[in-house]
Amino acid sequence: MGNVPGKLENEGVARPNRSMSASAAQTPSGRNGTTTAGARSQRTSSLVGTLLSSRRRSSSSEVNGNGNPYKRKSTKDKEKMEERHVKQLIVKYNETVDGGFLAPFGSCGTDKLDYDAKVVKNLIMERRLAPFYTPLQDFDDSWSREEVIKIIEALPLHAPFNENLETFEDVPIGDLSQNDIDHLIDKTLSRREQRRMRSKIFKARLYKKRIIWQERENERFFESKIEGKQSKLQSNPNLPSDDLKYAMYSSGAECPICFLYYPQPINMSRCCLQPICSECFVQIKRAEPHFPHDEEDPSNPQDEEKDPNMLTSEPTNCPYCATPDFGITYEAPADRKVGLQGLAPSSYVYHKKDSPEQDSVPRTPDRRGSLASTDQRVVTSDSLRPDWQVKLNKERMRLARRSANATAIHVSNQLVTPGHQASAGVTSTSAPRSNSNDNAVEFQHSSPTPLWPANATAAEIENHMIEQAIKLSLAEHERENSPKKR
Repeated sequence: MGNVPGKLENEGVARPNRSMSASAAQTPSGRNGTTTAGARSQRTSSLVGTLLSSRRRSSSSEVNGNGNPYKRKSTKDKEKMEERHVKQLIVKYNETVDGGFLAPFGSCGTDKLDYDAKVVKNLIMERRLAPFYTPLQDFDDSWSREEVIKIIEALPLHAPFNENLETFEDVPIGDLSQNDIDHLIDKTLSRREQRRMRSKIFKARLYKKRIIWQERENERFFESKIEGKQSKLQSNPNLPSDDLKYAMYSSGAECPICFLYYPQPINMSRCCLQPICSECFVQIKRAEPHFPHDEEDPSNPQDEEKDPNMLTSEPTNCPYCATPDFGITYEAPADRKVGLQGLAPSSYVYHKKDSPEQDSVPRTPDRRGSLASTDQRVVTSDSLRPDWQVKLNKERMRLARRSANATAIHVSNQLVTPGHQASAGVTSTSAPRSNSNDNAVEFQHSSPTPLWPANATAAEIENHMIEQAIKLSLAEHERENSPKKR
């Protein structure tokens, strides 16, 4: 969302004690193939070291009782975490700051609202980030006080949901009061299809639960409003007074991204001083981990051949001026400190400005010029998702495991089924100058013989496979570089 590709800086400080690849630490290879092959061998050992060291840290963290973000979680643990996150997205009328709420008004999916809810709520309560106000479709400066109060009184607590999404059509959800969903999965499917079906069922159930949870809060909100009207008094201290409604919406600011109007003051970009609402700001995030664009080779699209440590994730750029490390500043209203850590919203009294023109003139930001992303007043988009580096490292380790599995399968096919060499690309015609390939061809035409003694130990078999993998790697490298030498 408004993200322009940029360059990630200081990526080397990803994790302490993490082994880096040789391709990133060494100089380019020389003219002969020995240096390149050595770098490739070191890169392979680097990947193995990365996986082993991460497992050691995982076990040591468990012994010490500290949480390890790299520990693989079970499916049920992930489902519980996602359900807790969705509960944090429920708008509650009794949790307000300066007239706004701690959860977003919109009904967009959780994939866009995957920020850290605790971080965002703390920023709002610290008044460093504008709360989630209920937006207006239109705004007119000529509205009278009575018109403003009437309009605000009719606003819902949350945007309505689409209860019949095509994505969840014909998906069984069962009894939502029961946590077990294994009986809803078709056991005749393959394991992969069963996992996909479980994920779809869980998302459909969670979407229904989110609707039910929000409807309960909506009912409490409307019941409190009805009780206040019947008693002619503000019976609930969490409901805003008429003065607070007018003070909030007597002047509005339009968000250039969603084109909705919000009470002032509003978040301002740190670089170009453009307004942006909190609902749009929390949806701006880093790009998914990928290889750098200048490293992509159309002739070699296989990710297994690339160094996983080259994976990157660009920081977000300003949606207005494309400045890297997008962040905002927020200047909270000094005369409207109500809600959590403030006065009760029902007790707010509006104090009219000395000059009548100040009521209709939009508020202008007090600061001039841009601020650095490291400034204490700036809230960056990365701070809303502090686990972005963990996700990047997890993707690197996943790709490293995938590359290791592909190498193991390749070596197994070469050793167990010598006739598979033709499909693997190591043939007698592909590298006629390689002695190792000549031996492989002779071995292919000869009668099959055991590759190791019948009484060989597992360590001996493993060492033999490693030696064969190195030979195949060197042969493939020589074959790839042979046209360049000519």
